[in-house]
Amino acid sequence: MKFLKHQTVLFTLMLVFVFQSQAQEYKNYISCLVDGNEYHAEARRLKLPFKNVDYLAVAAFKVNPDVQVWIRIFAFKDELKPGTYQIVSEEDFNKSAKKKKKKEIDPVIVLVDYTEETSKLGHGYHDGESLSGTLTVESVTPTSISGTFKATLKGVYYKKKALAKISGSGIQSNIERKILTQAGAGMVVQGHPHEHPNTRKTKETDTIILSDGRFSVDWSE
Repeated sequence: MKFLKHQTVLFTLMLVFVFQSQAQEYKNYISCLVDGNEYHAEARRLKLPFKNVDYLAVAAFKVNPDVQVWIRIFAFKDELKPGTYQIVSEEDFNKSAKKKKKKEIDPVIVLVDYTEETSKLGHGYHDGESLSGTLTVESVTPTSISGTFKATLKGVYYKKKALAKISGSGIQSNIERKILTQAGAGMVVQGHPHEHPNTRKTKETDTIILSDGRFSVDWSE
């Protein structure tokens, strides 16, 4: 009985946050067309620690169902400046990061990722892993960034593990993550765009296209 009561409270709070988000116009946002369908959501800077690199990540979050777009920028030389940069795959990023000679590393490496919850309560996801494209930084300061992007992503699918699905494992934590995310704590509850507890990646793949992308995030306040 206590569990059901707790679940009811969590669902109620989640609905409140969803209705609040739908009524807002966002000052900080990421917008784009996802395979031709419009996406626009509030964006935040993600405070994730990295050493020996100027790291900047911003992500836009929608909840119920979860839909996220992540932009991660790694500047290995000097400071990030306005300009157009290539979007690469995470595999290519890892290869570059392992280079011993700093002069061999690309000055700026960009990853753009997408994730969409396709089955409620985290039972399924359709993700787009960073692959290729370009991102243009139009303006950047120590506390803000804005620009445009277009990206081709490798589409992958995640399904709830059979045992977790039968047992209901992770349902409560999934709801709590949604509430925290919508409340502005996305950087606390998720450290990677493809972090999906109690799921497995399937062999099914496709392609996801993000076009007409634009982002503007100011974290000075």
